[in-house]
Amino acid sequence: MSHRMRHLIASLFVLAAAGCSDPASPVPNTADVFTPGFVFSPFSTTIAAGGSVNFHITGDDHNVIFGRLVAGAPPDIIVVKDTVIARTFSTRGTFPYDCTVHPGMTGEIVVK
Repeated sequence: MSHRMRHLIASLFVLAAAGCSDPASPVPNTADVFTPGFVFSPFSTTIAAGGSVNFHITGDDHNVIFGRLVAGAPPDIIVVKDTVIARTFSTRGTFPYDCTVHPGMTGEIVVK
């Protein structure tokens, strides 16, 4: 294969890969976070400002405590089990949260 052909193929690959992360693609208004064991899944969730996240808390008792370093965090979720609780995020930013019942169980909501 010629040098020119390799360059063309490499350029096409770069263009195709760049199309995978289209910055114009819409950010969802709702998302779901699950508790399969002692983790939040997914760890990081992205939604649009004004959108909401449904926390599916199943299995063991869990809570969701939002860091207060970022203004606009929604109310915490007290210790619950086998329920779905929604929280709305009106302010843009990154909102970390923890389950204080299970050390190391963390996640984040990114609001765009």
